[in-house]
Amino acid sequence: MGFSNSQESHPADLPTALTIADSIRHHNLPGAFTDSVAYAKEQSILSEGELATDIHIVVSGAVRLFKMMPDGRRQIIGFAFPGDMLGLSLDDRYLHSAEAISPVILRHMGRRQLAALLERDHGLRKALLAWTMTELQIAQDQMLLLGRKDATERLSSFLLTLLQRRNHSTEDRHLPLAMTRTDIADYLGLTMETVSRTISLLKGRRLIRPLADHSIELLNVPGLQDLAAGNAITVQLDPQRPAKA
Repeated sequence: MGFSNSQESHPADLPTALTIADSIRHHNLPGAFTDSVAYAKEQSILSEGELATDIHIVVSGAVRLFKMMPDGRRQIIGFAFPGDMLGLSLDDRYLHSAEAISPVILRHMGRRQLAALLERDHGLRKALLAWTMTELQIAQDQMLLLGRKDATERLSSFLLTLLQRRNHSTEDRHLPLAMTRTDIADYLGLTMETVSRTISLLKGRRLIRPLADHSIELLNVPGLQDLAAGNAITVQLDPQRPAKA
């Protein structure tokens, strides 16, 4: 799904869908991937229950992944970013839907072509297995987040993991948010009002600073890590991160 609450999400030595795609291209398989395909904001990419003929690799932009409940409610199950793969399933139909949160560029490949490559390339099978295990960790982290953590712990975990996922480090504390607060609430199993109150709480504790360009600056990453772990914290700014008016 491309999103995890683990601080080890997609470490540098694990393959992403883009590195797997690079490996496939090295085989010079004619027509393995389509040219890049652009999707507009809010455009549907794939729908739950559709025949899963292709896999999709995110080149740029952000994607929401969701399932529809029998009563018509939507449950966001993850977000995908550059380096993530969509549509890979043991079933012959897509198990969830995907929509572009922002303008998105994808590449596509037929599932049969991928299966043929996996049959003859041990290294590619190993890379795909490692990627799949990372996705399993993502699902386990999401179960923990929804089942055991309170609102403050959930939002802290979300921000930290998004920082790690987007930057592969915690050096750059500026965090663009492509998704809306409604999306965040849906993913975290909270109401939008609770998300807004929790953002205000973290701001009041000088842990984060919401910015006008729909982004957030993380002022105290260690403090957020303590909150995400369920630990009490002594709120103070990082020494090199003074508060801004």
